[in-house]
Amino acid sequence: MHRACFLILLLTFVPIVVLVHEYKTQMSMNKYSYTFLLEYLPVRYSATPQQESNRQTVYNFKDGFTSASIKDAFVDRIEQIRQCFNGEDWRICFIPASTQVKTIIRYRELAEYLQSKTGIPCSVGTIKTLKDDCSGHINGKKNNPAENFSIDQDDVNHKNIILIDDVITRGNTFVYTSNKLMANGAKQVIGLFLAETINPDRQSCSA
Repeated sequence: MHRACFLILLLTFVPIVVLVHEYKTQMSMNKYSYTFLLEYLPVRYSATPQQESNRQTVYNFKDGFTSASIKDAFVDRIEQIRQCFNGEDWRICFIPASTQVKTIIRYRELAEYLQSKTGIPCSVGTIKTLKDDCSGHINGKKNNPAENFSIDQDDVNHKNIILIDDVITRGNTFVYTSNKLMANGAKQVIGLFLAETINPDRQSCSA
């Protein structure tokens, strides 16, 4: 079922991805599935007008300003995920920002919109930070960011989880958070990201 859906979605240019590489954590990540809406080019690279626009969309999203078109794109992608992956009892969760206040600012309006449009329970408080921290781009990413997350087990137990975040780069936060959700009873976790980071240096080296 999953493979057939992947083929259909890929043929219609829907970027659902299965992580197949091993990164610094040296974990095999071929069982973690995710999809994204945009490509994000880091600021150290010269960008096309479209890439500049994508950057601004990401910055706006982080600050809690999500356009109607992006909200609707999330809704459409959630419906595709539900069609592709087996299961009932879905729930939408969010990977927290560095502080609880930032998490609420970033996701509250989007959460309300997604729940109203999809009918899937959606809570900003299902995953919370145990303590506020500096952003990863300031102090660097932790080996296991999910160590600072608490999970409301009642929200995720026996649920199929759609896990939303702003940007996926190496996938460490997604993997560790997925593992923690599964340890708290989630049936499966599908990542849904606003954007995936592209790295021209890596692409040119592998060409």
